Amino acid sequence: MEEDEQKLLVRLVGRNGRRRYEPASKDRLVSACLEPGVSVSRLALEHGVNANLLRKWIKKRTETQSLP
Repeated sequence: MEEDEQKLLVRLVGRNGRRRYEPASKDRLVSACLEPGVSVSRLALEHGVNANLLRKWIKKRTETQSLP
């Protein structure tokens, strides 16, 4: 990924501190995680996202793709 595209863009931070991310940024990050040989934990650290949250995004995407 290029340096500009590497950042996960935050769309909104709520009063409780929860972040809402740009869907396009999330999609690029999940796509990068699905490449062979990529460490999900490493990418999560690089982007400042919890690894479990990133795994949840990956699971959600693979489940929606497997539906007929």
